[in-house]
Amino acid sequence: MNSCCMVVIGHVDHGKTALVRALTGIETDRLAEEKARGLSITAGFAHHSYPNGVVDFVDAPGHADFIQAMITGATGARAALVVISAVEGIAAQTLEHLEVAGLLGITQGVIAVTKSDMLAAPQQEARLGEIRQGLAQTAFADAPLVLCSAQSGTGIDTLHATIEALIDHPATSAAPLDSYLPIDRVFSLSGLGTIVTGTLQGRDLHLGDRVTLQPDGQPVTLRSLQSRGETRDHIRAGERVAANLRGVAVAEVPRGAVLCARDVARPSTCVDVYFPPDRKQPLKHMQELRVFLGTRSAVASLRLFGGGQLGVAQPGFAQLRFKAPVVGYSGQRMVLRRLSPAETIGGAVVLDPQAVPCKSRDAARVQILQAALAGDAKEIARALCSAGQGICAAGDIARLSRLAPVDVERVLGSSFIRLAADAIAPQAALETSKESILSALAGYHQSYPLRRFAPQQDVLPRKMAPVLCRFALDALQTGQQIRQRNGEIAIFDHDPLARLDDTLRARMAEVEITIAQAALTGPSEITADETDTDLLALLIDAGLVLGLQNVALKQRLLFHGDALRKAADDLRQIFPARQGFTTGEARSALGTSRRVIVPVLEYFDSIGITVRCGNLRRMTAKTVPSTDTQG
Repeated sequence: MNSCCMVVIGHVDHGKTALVRALTGIETDRLAEEKARGLSITAGFAHHSYPNGVVDFVDAPGHADFIQAMITGATGARAALVVISAVEGIAAQTLEHLEVAGLLGITQGVIAVTKSDMLAAPQQEARLGEIRQGLAQTAFADAPLVLCSAQSGTGIDTLHATIEALIDHPATSAAPLDSYLPIDRVFSLSGLGTIVTGTLQGRDLHLGDRVTLQPDGQPVTLRSLQSRGETRDHIRAGERVAANLRGVAVAEVPRGAVLCARDVARPSTCVDVYFPPDRKQPLKHMQELRVFLGTRSAVASLRLFGGGQLGVAQPGFAQLRFKAPVVGYSGQRMVLRRLSPAETIGGAVVLDPQAVPCKSRDAARVQILQAALAGDAKEIARALCSAGQGICAAGDIARLSRLAPVDVERVLGSSFIRLAADAIAPQAALETSKESILSALAGYHQSYPLRRFAPQQDVLPRKMAPVLCRFALDALQTGQQIRQRNGEIAIFDHDPLARLDDTLRARMAEVEITIAQAALTGPSEITADETDTDLLALLIDAGLVLGLQNVALKQRLLFHGDALRKAADDLRQIFPARQGFTTGEARSALGTSRRVIVPVLEYFDSIGITVRCGNLRRMTAKTVPSTDTQG
């Protein structure tokens, strides 16, 4: 069955509560103080069934002192029943309520002109003209007017018919993507425990759903659900609901809390917003404001993008920074009021409810917010990637574009690729990254032709996100455009040996002979000459020379492969199979030093020429690999 939540607004003593009673038969003033004073202090609730659905009425307080209760009552409402006394006409508080309703995105409704039986017909016509003129500058300028009386019953049937027609009207405000219940009341009942109420937004709520109490992030269990006095297993979005929470104390539910599906909303102290070009007063950078977001009221510091001031007819973007976390969703509307004197300034639309602090001159952030305001997921993704080293999180795209996470890739299409679990990049950015890497590699090989590989940090774009770098490198390797090795990369067909002229080949042979002649003395370096260093690296890369590390001395020792093969053969002759020997015995057998024998034996251990048994080693049949300069 369809349902519509309708907030009842208007000036105090204009007959809202009496009219709701006449429409529903339900008394909405519950508190003793409300009955004693004859005015509503908190929102009251009633309902009425029609052939095509049910209307939930939220009777909002009309007194100026209770504007927060009025905003709270209007949260989640789809339409408004505006009550205006035919005797008094439009009052100041009625105009403020109409303004607040418009700021909250409530633009559908009906104007009930109550106490009409107290005026003669000519006076009624004159009053209707005055009311219509007074509504001209509000969101309800064209709303139907119905003359009625709660006392005599005049016009009540017409009012019912007009209200019923609103049930099938679609909502005009953005809704959260999943179950979302801004809590407007919390209390306990004996034997049941804590109960919270509110108008359900987003999607339907089922008993057994996994829900979270925000802003504390506490997972809670729904013991039962109730709507309009009936226990239900399923509450439709747009209906009033009372949820009985298991294991949660009343004191654990702060004012303005939200009960929502897990991950649909997360608390933040920083919210990015858009200001439509219509407000009563200019807004100033660093100004403090009272912000009404859902059922929450909190003070925030205003950070205008660009700084300075925003005129009354000037649109703009800003960041609101709160002292304590608040909860909202993209597209949600908020009401802004001055702290002193307390008066409504205007409204704003939430663009990013989980923003991070940024500078007022952050042009990249403004581009992101412009894309979010337009609702274009691809432009949002491009703007995020432009500001995020070429990548962005899929969750950020979903949040800003008001998409379910599973729909992000479908909407973005083939022009974007997923790099990791939550990282997305434009396909063009990947291609640009690959071209940049190849160009940098070509330049490196041109500058250092004798080096087989380039260190990654010397060729990777510094402003590229690491995950995009890895993805680009893997794509280049898969396409056999590059080779990778231990943090180094090279163009696939780069061959330093092919670039050696006769002079360099002769010098490399000299370096090899020098190391071969050193046998097991283990020199650390040959010369400080850069060319010799590159030629030595080629010999090591070819396996002709090995650089072994003496960890204790923090020193690299150089050995020719032939010297190590001879050392292994000598040890095998001196210590036949299964005969153990110590490090000292091996050192004496080869006539070398401890500085040399330790890294040599550790190398033999690593390739299986020796096997350790406690403090002893024994030789195996394996030999040191043989490699030539063509390998």
